[in-house]
Amino acid sequence: MTKMGSFVQGRKARNLLATAFLILSLIVLTISSGMALFYSYQAQRQFVADRQQRIARQAANTVAGFIEQKLSELEVAAILGIRASGLPEEQQLSLNNLLGLDPAFRYVALLDPQGQEVAWASRLSRLTAGQLAERVSNALLDQVRQGKRQISPVYIDDVTSEPLVVMAVPVSNVFGDFQGILLAEVNLKFMWELVERLQIGETGRAYVVDRQGNLLAFVDTSRVLRGENVAQIRQVHDFINSQTRTEAFVGTFDGLTGGKVVGAYVPLGMPDWAVMTELPVSEAYRQVYQSAVIAIGGNLLMAVLAGLLGFFIAGQLARPIYALTQTAGRIAAGDRDLQVAAVGPAEIVSLAEAFNSMTRQMRDLISGLEARTRALETSTEISRRLSTILNREQLVAEVVRQVQSAFNYYHAHIFLIDETTHDLVMAGGTGEAGRMMVSSGYRIPAGRGLTGRAAATNSVVLVPDVSQEEGWLSNPLLPDTKSEVAVPIAVGERVLGVLDVQHNVVNGLSATDADMLQSIANQVAIALQNANLFAEAQQRAERQALVNQITQRIQSATTVEKAMQVAVRELGWALGAQYASVQLEPVAEGQPPVSVDL
Repeated sequence: MTKMGSFVQGRKARNLLATAFLILSLIVLTISSGMALFYSYQAQRQFVADRQQRIARQAANTVAGFIEQKLSELEVAAILGIRASGLPEEQQLSLNNLLGLDPAFRYVALLDPQGQEVAWASRLSRLTAGQLAERVSNALLDQVRQGKRQISPVYIDDVTSEPLVVMAVPVSNVFGDFQGILLAEVNLKFMWELVERLQIGETGRAYVVDRQGNLLAFVDTSRVLRGENVAQIRQVHDFINSQTRTEAFVGTFDGLTGGKVVGAYVPLGMPDWAVMTELPVSEAYRQVYQSAVIAIGGNLLMAVLAGLLGFFIAGQLARPIYALTQTAGRIAAGDRDLQVAAVGPAEIVSLAEAFNSMTRQMRDLISGLEARTRALETSTEISRRLSTILNREQLVAEVVRQVQSAFNYYHAHIFLIDETTHDLVMAGGTGEAGRMMVSSGYRIPAGRGLTGRAAATNSVVLVPDVSQEEGWLSNPLLPDTKSEVAVPIAVGERVLGVLDVQHNVVNGLSATDADMLQSIANQVAIALQNANLFAEAQQRAERQALVNQITQRIQSATTVEKAMQVAVRELGWALGAQYASVQLEPVAEGQPPVSVDL
């Protein structure tokens, strides 16, 4: 992997971590904000419901107060000012005073106990004498005769289109005896001003409907004047069809003006009307919307901060990974001595330590492979060279030189066993120390030291630290020896000598070295055996040649005496004798023996 490739991979890892951190943060923030908004919406919904019901009750109280005021005015007039049995002039005066008391009264009339009109007074009403009584039902009059005040259903003026009702209260004497009925036609347009002044939030509205869904009061009076029926509105429909006349929170629906609203209504009971309130959804849930906007903005801000923090943290996490990648690339390129700095989070430190351990193992493995390769090459080279060397001294010198130079050992030498004393005699060694020991005939008694142990046991003796080894023989010519390995040179059970290698580093020699040296020692043993066989064969050939030469010279002699002289002389020279003599037995009995001396 190139440096640019590693850099790109590092950026990819950092971007991936930053993106994951950002997405995770967004998920957490979205879930937490969503839950907060949900609970906020539920709380706001309950709050809006409670407030709408409270506002509806206040509006209903205002409308009910208007109705109660008109009924109270009639009841006071019935108690204090009007007598069904009084004089017509007094009755007319009382009725006129009642009209002047409240502009909402358009027409008032006094009925006798049988329901016949005995007096009346009118202002701006098209009703004539006796017509007001026709506006109310007999059932309503029966309720009044029982001492109950009543209100008729709403009806619309044909000319002005204004909503009107008839209010009726009983008239009694001072003893509480029923004397008649006081009726008043009331113009409900005076209720409009009260409804218009009702404050329903900032943009909300209130209106009044009857049980049939007719619009009785609303800020837009033109809709009232048209006699509009709003039974299609959900809360009006709920009021019309409800069995119980209690206040109710309806919820969200299309309001009177068509927009989405939150509404509530409160039935008045008597009259059978209901006050409706509506508040636009945008205003009712403004706090929720504002909270949502703030939450979204906060989420975005937190997401940006989380992204920046994630990018920073991802960079911190990716940096050691990037460094690890670069180091791995450099190691792959051949720089195997590099180590990764074990810094950062615990996981990264563990990864770096594991990577460093892996690289150490890899270096050891590669070093072992290289050592084995060098051993194989050295073994091959030694085998190739040994196959051409038949001289034992030359063979030994070449082996120790090759071993020491190939593996940079401190010292290498070969001992051969003296067949007579069984001592180990130095046959060859590296450096000046080796030359001095060979020239001095350095030997180690049988069984002494590491080499003696290797020869006696026919097994490898490996000592990583010679200072801790009992029986180790120090050599003043090799003062820096710290570790040593002695490998027997043997053919089967017969030990010919010992290959001894020394290093100036504690633990500088390992089992790998021992295995490699054992392989070389095996080849040396074969080469030595071949050299010995060659030497023996050469000696036999030389002796045979000498015998042939002596025979030829003896055969060339002309007399027996000369032949004997040649034989004595040649044999003495061949055997290296200082004195030689040949004596022949006499040919005939009584003759002296023939003797030839050299």
